[in-house]
Amino acid sequence: MTIAKPLARHFAGGVAAVILGLIVLAVSIGPLLSPHAVDAIDFAADWGAAPTLDARHWFGTDSLGRDLFVRTLEGGRTSLLVGLVATMVSVIIGVAWGALAGYFGGRIDQWMMRGVDVLYALPFLFIVILLMVAFGRELWLVFAAIGAVTWLDMARVVRGQTLALRQRGFVIAAGLAGVTDVRIILRHILPNLSAPVIAVATLTVPQAILIESFLSFLGLGVQEPHASWGMLINDGARDMEITPWALAFPAGFLVTTLLCLNVLGERLRQRDGDR
Repeated sequence: MTIAKPLARHFAGGVAAVILGLIVLAVSIGPLLSPHAVDAIDFAADWGAAPTLDARHWFGTDSLGRDLFVRTLEGGRTSLLVGLVATMVSVIIGVAWGALAGYFGGRIDQWMMRGVDVLYALPFLFIVILLMVAFGRELWLVFAAIGAVTWLDMARVVRGQTLALRQRGFVIAAGLAGVTDVRIILRHILPNLSAPVIAVATLTVPQAILIESFLSFLGLGVQEPHASWGMLINDGARDMEITPWALAFPAGFLVTTLLCLNVLGERLRQRDGDR
């Protein structure tokens, strides 16, 4: 039993990594394999045509006659990009906030973490929606808005790790040697936070993708001519009875990607906890 569980985790993590790699490869080069543009309407084909290999509409067409294969993979590019950029924003803010709070402690730590608690109490999707309504629906704003509300978990994890690290001998020795606080944080604290930061970041990516998909499903996220999985799911849900494949393909890609990312994130978190 003790051997079977680690082997099962390794196998699940390996399968998730392979599937995720294939999805990333597909969204990267897949649109190049199709003669159709993402917003082009094929007037020669039936609108809402079923998937077929003969007409090179491998995933069929949507209710407007646009190729669903290209739109699904282009939507994957946007959704994955949102997840990665929003996670980068989350890492930058969360690591900086948590490291400063944990290192200095005392009143600084209390005030900084009370601010995190206040933000936790607010519905973050409501904050994102307010930002989108107030500043527009530009794609870059989607990245920034989602990243700005997903850093709270990162800040708490980094703060807890920093509180433990600042009691370590090498950090205390550096302080006694006259090393400045900035150099201690940059040279001794942050390098030792890489493992938990990577684990939390891997779990933040699917969270950011899910938020973007939800916003796009509501019509507040990615806008035309861009496409995302959330937007495609919204379009497919409206025409589900006529073109069920328009819902099935983007939803299948989204669910598979989220599942793989969560499995990888959980595997990294468990590995970090075993150390």
